[in-house]
Amino acid sequence: MDNKKVYVSISHLLFYIVKSNKLKYYLRKNEEFRKEVIKLIDLLLLLESDKFKCRYNRKKIAADFAKAYVKITKVSNRFEAPEEEINVEEMYAEYSRIITFISDSYKVTRKSLTNEEEPFTIEDIERNSKLSTEFIAKMDEKLAEEAKEKAEKEAQEKADEAKTTSDAKKDSQTTNQQNFNQSAGFNKQNFNQQNIFNANMGMNGIPPQNLFLNPKFYPFKTKPKYMPMIKKLFTLLMLITIIFYVALVIYVGTVRVDLNYKNETSLIRLLFPDHKWDTEFNFYQITSSMSRKVNIAGNVDIFGKATTNITSIIFAVFYFLWFGYIGYTFWKKQDSSRLKYRVSGFTLLIVAIFVIYILFEVATSISPDLTIKKWNAYSQLGIGTESTNPVLTTHFDDFINKLKSDYSSQLSTIASLSICALVSSILTLMGAFMLVIVNPKKDVQKIMRARQEQANATMAAMQGKTYEIDPRLFDEDEQK
Repeated sequence: MDNKKVYVSISHLLFYIVKSNKLKYYLRKNEEFRKEVIKLIDLLLLLESDKFKCRYNRKKIAADFAKAYVKITKVSNRFEAPEEEINVEEMYAEYSRIITFISDSYKVTRKSLTNEEEPFTIEDIERNSKLSTEFIAKMDEKLAEEAKEKAEKEAQEKADEAKTTSDAKKDSQTTNQQNFNQSAGFNKQNFNQQNIFNANMGMNGIPPQNLFLNPKFYPFKTKPKYMPMIKKLFTLLMLITIIFYVALVIYVGTVRVDLNYKNETSLIRLLFPDHKWDTEFNFYQITSSMSRKVNIAGNVDIFGKATTNITSIIFAVFYFLWFGYIGYTFWKKQDSSRLKYRVSGFTLLIVAIFVIYILFEVATSISPDLTIKKWNAYSQLGIGTESTNPVLTTHFDDFINKLKSDYSSQLSTIASLSICALVSSILTLMGAFMLVIVNPKKDVQKIMRARQEQANATMAAMQGKTYEIDPRLFDEDEQK
Protein backbone atom coordinates (compact mmCIF):
# COMPACT_ATOMS: atom_id res chain seq x y z
CA MET A 1 0.00 0.00 0.00
CA ASP A 2 1.23 3.51 -0.85
CA ASN A 3 2.44 5.40 2.22
CA LYS A 4 1.32 8.73 0.71
CA LYS A 5 -2.23 7.38 0.35
CA VAL A 6 -2.26 6.44 4.06
CA TYR A 7 -0.86 9.87 4.97
CA VAL A 8 -3.63 11.66 3.02
CA SER A 9 -6.35 9.41 4.50
CA ILE A 10 -5.21 10.06 8.08
CA SER A 11 -4.93 13.81 7.35
CA HIS A 12 -8.51 14.02 6.05
CA LEU A 13 -9.81 12.05 9.03
CA LEU A 14 -8.09 14.42 11.46
CA PHE A 15 -9.42 17.45 9.59
CA TYR A 16 -12.96 16.07 9.72
CA ILE A 17 -12.59 15.66 13.50
CA VAL A 18 -11.27 19.23 13.82
CA LYS A 19 -14.09 20.58 11.65
CA SER A 20 -16.98 18.74 13.37
CA ASN A 21 -18.29 20.51 16.49
CA LYS A 22 -19.81 17.24 17.65
CA LEU A 23 -16.54 15.29 17.47
CA LYS A 24 -14.59 18.19 19.00
CA TYR A 25 -16.98 18.10 21.95
CA TYR A 26 -16.43 14.38 22.50
CA LEU A 27 -12.69 14.86 22.01
CA ARG A 28 -12.65 17.27 24.94
CA LYS A 29 -14.88 15.08 27.13
CA ASN A 30 -13.70 11.54 26.32
CA GLU A 31 -10.18 10.45 27.30
CA GLU A 32 -10.37 7.28 25.21
CA PHE A 33 -11.14 9.33 22.11
CA ARG A 34 -8.21 11.64 22.88
CA LYS A 35 -5.86 8.66 22.98
CA GLU A 36 -7.03 7.54 19.55
CA VAL A 37 -6.49 11.02 18.04
CA ILE A 38 -3.02 11.16 19.60
CA LYS A 39 -2.20 7.89 17.81
CA LEU A 40 -3.30 9.40 14.50
CA ILE A 41 -1.11 12.49 14.99
CA ASP A 42 1.84 10.31 15.98
CA LEU A 43 1.36 8.31 12.78
CA LEU A 44 1.43 11.53 10.78
CA LEU A 45 4.73 12.48 12.46
CA LEU A 46 6.15 9.09 11.51
CA LEU A 47 5.02 9.44 7.90
CA GLU A 48 6.57 12.94 7.75
CA SER A 49 9.94 11.64 9.00
CA ASP A 50 12.92 11.06 6.74
CA LYS A 51 11.96 7.41 6.42
CA PHE A 52 8.72 8.15 4.50
CA LYS A 53 8.94 11.90 3.66
CA CYS A 54 5.18 12.36 3.16
CA ARG A 55 3.69 15.83 2.73
CA TYR A 56 0.22 17.33 2.24
CA ASN A 57 0.41 19.89 -0.57
CA ARG A 58 4.19 20.02 0.06
CA LYS A 59 3.69 20.95 3.72
CA LYS A 60 3.99 19.16 7.04
CA ILE A 61 0.70 19.34 8.92
CA ALA A 62 1.13 17.01 11.91
CA ALA A 63 2.32 19.87 14.14
CA ASP A 64 -0.71 21.95 13.16
CA PHE A 65 -3.06 19.14 14.09
CA ALA A 66 -1.20 18.82 17.41
CA LYS A 67 -1.80 22.53 18.09
CA ALA A 68 -5.47 22.15 17.18
CA TYR A 69 -5.73 19.17 19.56
CA VAL A 70 -4.37 21.25 22.46
CA LYS A 71 -6.71 24.18 21.70
CA ILE A 72 -9.77 21.92 21.53
CA THR A 73 -9.07 19.68 24.52
CA LYS A 74 -7.30 22.25 26.72
CA VAL A 75 -4.93 19.38 27.55
CA SER A 76 -1.19 19.47 26.86
CA ASN A 77 0.33 16.33 25.40
CA ARG A 78 3.61 15.18 23.97
CA PHE A 79 3.42 14.04 20.36
CA GLU A 80 6.17 11.88 18.84
CA ALA A 81 6.61 9.33 16.12
CA PRO A 82 6.34 5.70 17.31
CA GLU A 83 9.76 4.18 17.99
CA GLU A 84 8.78 0.62 17.18
CA GLU A 85 8.98 -0.61 13.63
CA ILE A 86 5.61 -0.31 11.90
CA ASN A 87 4.88 -0.77 8.22
CA VAL A 88 2.31 0.98 6.03
CA GLU A 89 -0.20 -1.88 6.18
CA GLU A 90 -0.19 -1.76 9.98
CA MET A 91 -0.68 2.02 9.88
CA TYR A 92 -3.68 1.63 7.61
CA ALA A 93 -5.10 -1.08 9.87
CA GLU A 94 -4.81 1.28 12.84
CA TYR A 95 -6.49 4.06 10.81
CA SER A 96 -9.37 1.71 9.87
CA ARG A 97 -9.79 0.60 13.48
CA ILE A 98 -10.07 4.20 14.69
CA ILE A 99 -12.67 4.95 12.02
CA THR A 100 -14.74 2.02 13.27
CA PHE A 101 -14.34 3.26 16.85
CA ILE A 102 -15.57 6.79 15.97
CA SER A 103 -18.42 5.51 13.80
CA ASP A 104 -19.74 3.13 16.47
CA SER A 105 -19.19 5.43 19.44
CA TYR A 106 -20.48 8.72 18.09
CA LYS A 107 -22.92 7.69 15.33
CA VAL A 108 -20.92 9.16 12.43
CA THR A 109 -21.12 7.53 9.01
CA ARG A 110 -17.97 5.93 7.62
CA LYS A 111 -18.59 7.79 4.36
CA SER A 112 -18.17 11.12 6.16
CA LEU A 113 -15.05 9.96 7.99
CA THR A 114 -13.37 8.65 4.83
CA ASN A 115 -14.33 11.51 2.52
CA GLU A 116 -11.16 12.88 0.90
CA GLU A 117 -12.74 15.12 -1.73
CA GLU A 118 -12.64 18.36 0.28
CA PRO A 119 -9.16 19.96 0.26
CA PHE A 120 -7.97 22.00 3.22
CA THR A 121 -5.12 24.26 4.25
CA ILE A 122 -3.18 24.95 7.43
CA GLU A 123 -5.32 28.08 7.84
CA ASP A 124 -8.44 25.89 7.72
CA ILE A 125 -7.03 23.76 10.55
CA GLU A 126 -6.30 26.84 12.68
CA ARG A 127 -9.70 28.41 11.96
CA ASN A 128 -11.61 25.28 12.98
CA SER A 129 -9.59 24.54 16.13
CA LYS A 130 -12.16 26.25 18.32
CA LEU A 131 -15.06 24.97 20.36
CA SER A 132 -17.59 27.55 21.52
CA THR A 133 -18.88 27.52 25.09
CA GLU A 134 -22.43 27.80 23.72
CA PHE A 135 -22.08 24.51 21.83
CA ILE A 136 -20.54 22.80 24.88
CA ALA A 137 -23.46 23.95 27.05
CA LYS A 138 -25.92 22.79 24.41
CA MET A 139 -24.34 19.32 24.20
CA ASP A 140 -24.09 19.02 28.00
CA GLU A 141 -27.79 19.80 28.30
CA LYS A 142 -28.68 17.38 25.53
CA LEU A 143 -26.66 14.48 26.97
CA ALA A 144 -28.00 15.15 30.46
CA GLU A 145 -31.55 15.01 29.13
CA GLU A 146 -30.84 11.78 27.25
CA ALA A 147 -29.30 10.21 30.36
CA LYS A 148 -32.31 11.24 32.42
CA GLU A 149 -34.72 9.76 29.89
CA LYS A 150 -32.71 6.54 29.72
CA ALA A 151 -32.69 6.20 33.52
CA GLU A 152 -36.43 6.80 33.72
CA LYS A 153 -37.05 4.26 30.97
CA GLU A 154 -34.92 1.61 32.70
CA ALA A 155 -36.65 2.25 36.03
CA GLN A 156 -40.05 1.93 34.38
CA GLU A 157 -39.04 -1.32 32.66
CA LYS A 158 -37.85 -2.79 35.97
CA ALA A 159 -41.08 -1.75 37.66
CA ASP A 160 -43.17 -3.30 34.90
CA GLU A 161 -41.11 -6.48 35.03
CA ALA A 162 -41.50 -6.75 38.82
CA LYS A 163 -45.24 -6.20 38.54
CA THR A 164 -45.57 -8.83 35.84
CA THR A 165 -43.64 -11.39 37.92
CA SER A 166 -45.76 -10.70 41.00
CA ASP A 167 -49.02 -11.03 39.09
CA ALA A 168 -47.88 -14.25 37.45
CA LYS A 169 -47.20 -15.85 40.84
CA LYS A 170 -50.60 -14.85 42.22
CA ASP A 171 -52.60 -16.09 39.21
CA SER A 172 -52.48 -19.89 39.39
CA GLN A 173 -55.59 -20.73 37.42
CA THR A 174 -55.60 -20.96 33.64
CA THR A 175 -58.56 -18.64 33.28
CA ASN A 176 -56.89 -15.99 35.39
CA GLN A 177 -53.71 -16.43 33.42
CA GLN A 178 -55.61 -15.83 30.14
CA ASN A 179 -57.23 -12.77 31.59
CA PHE A 180 -53.84 -11.57 32.66
CA ASN A 181 -52.48 -12.12 29.13
CA GLN A 182 -55.39 -10.21 27.64
CA SER A 183 -54.82 -7.42 30.13
CA ALA A 184 -51.13 -7.40 29.33
CA GLY A 185 -51.94 -7.27 25.63
CA PHE A 186 -54.30 -4.39 26.23
CA ASN A 187 -51.69 -2.56 28.30
CA LYS A 188 -49.12 -3.17 25.59
CA GLN A 189 -51.48 -1.70 23.03
CA ASN A 190 -52.04 1.31 25.25
CA PHE A 191 -48.27 1.58 25.71
CA ASN A 192 -47.74 1.56 21.95
CA GLN A 193 -50.47 4.13 21.45
CA GLN A 194 -48.87 6.27 24.13
CA ASN A 195 -45.55 5.97 22.28
CA ILE A 196 -47.24 7.12 19.07
CA PHE A 197 -48.78 10.00 20.97
CA ASN A 198 -45.40 10.93 22.44
CA ALA A 199 -43.83 10.74 18.99
CA ASN A 200 -46.49 13.04 17.63
CA MET A 201 -45.83 15.36 20.51
CA GLY A 202 -42.19 15.33 19.43
CA MET A 203 -43.40 16.91 16.25
CA ASN A 204 -46.50 18.81 17.34
CA GLY A 205 -45.43 19.78 20.85
CA ILE A 206 -41.79 20.64 20.08
CA PRO A 207 -41.44 20.72 16.29
CA PRO A 208 -37.96 20.91 14.78
CA GLN A 209 -36.97 24.45 13.91
CA ASN A 210 -37.21 25.33 10.23
CA LEU A 211 -33.57 25.37 9.19
CA PHE A 212 -34.19 27.96 6.47
CA LEU A 213 -35.56 30.42 9.06
CA ASN A 214 -32.53 30.00 11.32
CA PRO A 215 -30.39 33.19 11.14
CA LYS A 216 -27.26 31.04 11.46
CA PHE A 217 -28.02 29.26 8.18
CA TYR A 218 -26.24 31.03 5.32
CA PRO A 219 -27.35 29.49 1.99
CA PHE A 220 -24.96 31.45 -0.25
CA LYS A 221 -21.57 30.73 -1.76
CA THR A 222 -19.56 33.81 -0.74
CA LYS A 223 -19.40 36.59 1.83
CA PRO A 224 -18.29 39.75 -0.02
CA LYS A 225 -15.83 41.47 2.29
CA TYR A 226 -16.83 44.99 1.28
CA MET A 227 -20.59 44.41 1.13
CA PRO A 228 -21.35 46.23 4.45
CA MET A 229 -19.39 49.28 3.26
CA ILE A 230 -21.06 49.25 -0.17
CA LYS A 231 -24.47 49.08 1.52
CA LYS A 232 -23.63 52.11 3.65
CA LEU A 233 -22.45 54.10 0.61
CA PHE A 234 -25.61 53.07 -1.22
CA THR A 235 -27.65 54.29 1.77
CA LEU A 236 -25.94 57.69 1.63
CA LEU A 237 -26.63 57.98 -2.11
CA MET A 238 -30.29 57.09 -1.58
CA LEU A 239 -30.68 59.68 1.16
CA ILE A 240 -28.89 62.39 -0.85
CA THR A 241 -31.15 61.65 -3.82
CA ILE A 242 -34.35 61.79 -1.80
CA ILE A 243 -33.24 64.94 0.06
CA PHE A 244 -32.64 66.81 -3.20
CA TYR A 245 -35.88 65.49 -4.68
CA VAL A 246 -37.91 66.37 -1.59
CA ALA A 247 -36.34 69.83 -1.51
CA LEU A 248 -37.21 70.29 -5.18
CA VAL A 249 -40.82 69.18 -4.74
CA ILE A 250 -41.38 71.40 -1.70
CA TYR A 251 -39.68 74.38 -3.31
CA VAL A 252 -41.66 74.07 -6.54
CA GLY A 253 -44.85 73.94 -4.48
CA THR A 254 -43.95 77.23 -2.78
CA VAL A 255 -43.29 79.14 -6.01
CA ARG A 256 -46.76 80.28 -7.04
CA VAL A 257 -47.86 81.97 -10.27
CA ASP A 258 -50.95 84.24 -10.21
CA LEU A 259 -53.35 83.43 -13.09
CA ASN A 260 -56.45 84.92 -11.51
CA TYR A 261 -57.87 87.23 -14.22
CA LYS A 262 -59.58 89.36 -11.53
CA ASN A 263 -56.17 90.62 -10.40
CA GLU A 264 -54.78 93.38 -12.62
CA THR A 265 -51.22 92.08 -12.14
CA SER A 266 -52.17 88.52 -13.15
CA LEU A 267 -50.02 87.04 -15.91
CA ILE A 268 -53.11 85.64 -17.64
CA ARG A 269 -53.99 89.18 -18.76
CA LEU A 270 -50.80 89.27 -20.85
CA LEU A 271 -52.20 86.54 -23.07
CA PHE A 272 -55.33 88.56 -23.90
CA PRO A 273 -54.43 92.25 -23.37
CA ASP A 274 -57.40 93.52 -25.46
CA HIS A 275 -60.06 91.45 -23.72
CA LYS A 276 -62.66 93.13 -21.48
CA TRP A 277 -62.45 91.12 -18.27
CA ASP A 278 -65.69 92.47 -16.80
CA THR A 279 -67.75 90.61 -19.42
CA GLU A 280 -68.85 86.98 -19.46
CA PHE A 281 -66.35 84.62 -21.15
CA ASN A 282 -64.85 81.12 -21.14
CA PHE A 283 -61.36 79.74 -21.72
CA TYR A 284 -60.85 77.23 -24.55
CA GLN A 285 -58.09 74.91 -25.64
CA ILE A 286 -57.81 75.32 -29.38
CA THR A 287 -56.11 72.82 -31.70
CA SER A 288 -56.16 72.36 -35.45
CA SER A 289 -59.00 69.84 -35.23
CA MET A 290 -61.13 71.06 -32.32
CA SER A 291 -61.68 73.46 -29.46
CA ARG A 292 -62.93 72.57 -26.00
CA LYS A 293 -63.83 74.53 -22.92
CA VAL A 294 -61.26 74.37 -20.07
CA ASN A 295 -60.94 75.75 -16.57
CA ILE A 296 -57.87 77.76 -15.66
CA ALA A 297 -56.82 77.67 -11.99
CA GLY A 298 -56.24 81.08 -10.48
CA ASN A 299 -53.09 80.00 -8.63
CA VAL A 300 -50.57 77.41 -9.91
CA ASP A 301 -46.98 76.43 -9.15
CA ILE A 302 -44.03 77.25 -11.37
CA PHE A 303 -44.60 73.98 -13.28
CA GLY A 304 -48.09 75.16 -14.21
CA LYS A 305 -49.81 72.63 -11.95
CA ALA A 306 -52.75 73.53 -9.73
CA THR A 307 -51.41 71.55 -6.74
CA THR A 308 -51.13 72.90 -3.22
CA ASN A 309 -47.91 73.05 -1.22
CA ILE A 310 -49.45 70.83 1.48
CA THR A 311 -49.95 67.99 -0.99
CA SER A 312 -46.33 68.28 -2.14
CA ILE A 313 -45.08 68.19 1.45
CA ILE A 314 -47.15 65.09 2.27
CA PHE A 315 -45.76 63.19 -0.70
CA ALA A 316 -42.23 64.42 0.01
CA VAL A 317 -42.39 63.30 3.65
CA PHE A 318 -43.69 59.89 2.56
CA TYR A 319 -40.81 59.44 0.10
CA PHE A 320 -38.27 60.56 2.69
CA LEU A 321 -39.57 58.21 5.40
CA TRP A 322 -39.70 55.25 3.01
CA PHE A 323 -36.15 55.79 1.73
CA GLY A 324 -35.00 56.49 5.27
CA TYR A 325 -36.36 53.17 6.51
CA ILE A 326 -34.65 51.24 3.72
CA GLY A 327 -31.44 53.11 4.46
CA TYR A 328 -31.76 52.28 8.15
CA THR A 329 -32.03 48.54 7.43
CA PHE A 330 -28.87 48.80 5.30
CA TRP A 331 -26.90 50.90 7.79
CA LYS A 332 -27.63 49.23 11.12
CA LYS A 333 -25.38 46.45 12.42
CA GLN A 334 -26.70 43.03 11.40
CA ASP A 335 -26.18 39.91 13.50
CA SER A 336 -27.30 37.58 10.73
CA SER A 337 -24.84 37.01 7.87
CA ARG A 338 -27.75 36.77 5.43
CA LEU A 339 -28.59 40.42 6.16
CA LYS A 340 -24.97 41.52 6.53
CA TYR A 341 -23.53 40.20 3.27
CA ARG A 342 -26.55 40.27 0.99
CA VAL A 343 -29.30 42.63 -0.20
CA SER A 344 -32.76 41.52 -1.20
CA GLY A 345 -33.17 41.64 -4.97
CA PHE A 346 -36.78 42.76 -4.54
CA THR A 347 -35.68 45.72 -2.40
CA LEU A 348 -33.14 46.77 -5.02
CA LEU A 349 -35.80 46.49 -7.74
CA ILE A 350 -38.24 48.72 -5.84
CA VAL A 351 -35.53 51.29 -5.12
CA ALA A 352 -34.38 51.25 -8.75
CA ILE A 353 -37.93 51.78 -10.06
CA PHE A 354 -38.51 54.73 -7.77
CA VAL A 355 -35.09 56.29 -8.54
CA ILE A 356 -35.75 55.92 -12.28
CA TYR A 357 -39.04 57.74 -11.74
CA ILE A 358 -37.18 60.54 -9.92
CA LEU A 359 -34.59 60.68 -12.68
CA PHE A 360 -37.18 61.22 -15.41
CA GLU A 361 -39.06 63.72 -13.24
CA VAL A 362 -36.06 65.96 -12.52
CA ALA A 363 -34.65 65.67 -16.06
CA THR A 364 -37.45 67.96 -17.28
CA SER A 365 -36.32 70.87 -15.11
CA ILE A 366 -32.50 70.84 -15.18
CA SER A 367 -32.51 74.24 -16.94
CA PRO A 368 -34.81 77.31 -16.87
CA ASP A 369 -35.73 76.77 -20.53
CA LEU A 370 -36.89 73.18 -19.85
CA THR A 371 -39.03 74.41 -16.96
CA ILE A 372 -40.57 77.11 -19.13
CA LYS A 373 -41.51 74.45 -21.73
CA LYS A 374 -44.00 73.10 -19.19
CA TRP A 375 -46.10 76.18 -20.04
CA ASN A 376 -46.35 75.43 -23.79
CA ALA A 377 -49.95 74.25 -23.36
CA TYR A 378 -50.93 77.89 -22.76
CA SER A 379 -49.97 78.71 -26.35
CA GLN A 380 -53.17 76.85 -27.34
CA LEU A 381 -55.35 78.89 -24.98
CA GLY A 382 -58.21 80.88 -26.41
CA ILE A 383 -61.00 83.03 -25.01
CA GLY A 384 -64.61 83.52 -26.14
CA THR A 385 -68.29 83.28 -25.27
CA GLU A 386 -71.06 80.80 -25.91
CA SER A 387 -72.26 82.85 -28.90
CA THR A 388 -68.89 83.72 -30.45
CA ASN A 389 -65.98 81.67 -31.70
CA PRO A 390 -62.99 81.60 -29.29
CA VAL A 391 -59.99 83.73 -30.21
CA LEU A 392 -56.52 82.14 -29.92
CA THR A 393 -53.90 84.11 -28.02
CA THR A 394 -51.29 85.93 -30.06
CA HIS A 395 -49.23 87.17 -27.10
CA PHE A 396 -47.78 83.91 -25.79
CA ASP A 397 -44.19 85.17 -26.19
CA ASP A 398 -44.95 88.19 -24.01
CA PHE A 399 -46.41 85.85 -21.40
CA ILE A 400 -43.28 83.66 -21.39
CA ASN A 401 -40.86 86.59 -21.28
CA LYS A 402 -42.70 88.04 -18.29
CA LEU A 403 -42.65 84.65 -16.58
CA LYS A 404 -38.87 84.36 -17.11
CA SER A 405 -38.14 87.86 -15.84
CA ASP A 406 -40.36 87.67 -12.76
CA TYR A 407 -39.16 84.20 -11.69
CA SER A 408 -35.54 84.26 -12.85
CA SER A 409 -33.98 83.41 -9.47
CA GLN A 410 -36.57 80.74 -8.70
CA LEU A 411 -35.97 79.06 -12.08
CA SER A 412 -32.21 78.99 -11.40
CA THR A 413 -32.76 77.43 -7.96
CA ILE A 414 -35.03 74.78 -9.46
CA ALA A 415 -32.42 73.99 -12.12
CA SER A 416 -29.70 73.59 -9.48
CA LEU A 417 -31.81 71.28 -7.31
CA SER A 418 -32.83 69.26 -10.37
CA ILE A 419 -29.22 68.80 -11.51
CA CYS A 420 -28.18 67.66 -8.03
CA ALA A 421 -31.11 65.22 -7.87
CA LEU A 422 -30.33 63.95 -11.38
CA VAL A 423 -26.64 63.28 -10.62
CA SER A 424 -27.39 61.58 -7.29
CA SER A 425 -30.10 59.48 -8.99
CA ILE A 426 -27.63 58.25 -11.60
CA LEU A 427 -25.07 57.42 -8.89
CA THR A 428 -27.74 55.59 -6.88
CA LEU A 429 -28.67 53.48 -9.90
CA MET A 430 -24.99 52.67 -10.41
CA GLY A 431 -24.79 51.66 -6.73
CA ALA A 432 -27.82 49.40 -7.13
CA PHE A 433 -26.22 47.79 -10.19
CA MET A 434 -22.99 47.22 -8.24
CA LEU A 435 -24.94 45.57 -5.41
CA VAL A 436 -26.58 43.25 -7.93
CA ILE A 437 -23.13 42.26 -9.23
CA VAL A 438 -21.52 41.60 -5.84
CA ASN A 439 -24.63 40.00 -4.31
CA PRO A 440 -23.65 36.41 -3.39
CA LYS A 441 -25.22 33.60 -5.38
CA LYS A 442 -27.16 30.78 -3.79
CA ASP A 443 -25.25 27.63 -2.80
CA VAL A 444 -27.47 25.01 -4.41
CA GLN A 445 -25.59 22.05 -2.91
CA LYS A 446 -25.79 23.48 0.60
CA ILE A 447 -29.51 24.16 0.21
CA MET A 448 -30.15 20.60 -0.97
CA ARG A 449 -28.14 19.25 1.98
CA ALA A 450 -30.12 21.48 4.35
CA ARG A 451 -33.41 20.18 2.96
CA GLN A 452 -32.25 16.63 3.56
CA GLU A 453 -31.22 17.48 7.13
CA GLN A 454 -34.57 19.18 7.71
CA ALA A 455 -36.37 16.07 6.48
CA ASN A 456 -34.26 13.86 8.76
CA ALA A 457 -34.98 16.06 11.77
CA THR A 458 -38.70 16.04 11.04
CA MET A 459 -38.74 12.27 10.64
CA ALA A 460 -36.86 11.83 13.91
CA ALA A 461 -39.32 14.13 15.70
CA MET A 462 -42.25 12.09 14.38
CA GLN A 463 -40.63 8.99 15.87
CA GLY A 464 -40.06 10.67 19.24
CA LYS A 465 -36.29 10.79 18.70
CA THR A 466 -33.75 13.59 18.78
CA TYR A 467 -31.67 14.50 15.76
CA GLU A 468 -28.72 16.86 15.57
CA ILE A 469 -28.57 18.80 12.33
CA ASP A 470 -25.13 18.87 10.74
CA PRO A 471 -23.41 21.87 12.43
CA ARG A 472 -21.39 22.51 9.26
CA LEU A 473 -24.56 23.92 7.71
CA PHE A 474 -24.53 26.81 10.16
CA ASP A 475 -22.57 29.97 9.65
CA GLU A 476 -19.21 29.85 11.43
CA ASP A 477 -19.37 33.59 12.12
CA GLU A 478 -22.54 33.05 14.14
CA GLN A 479 -20.99 30.33 16.32
CA LYS A 480 -18.00 32.31 17.47
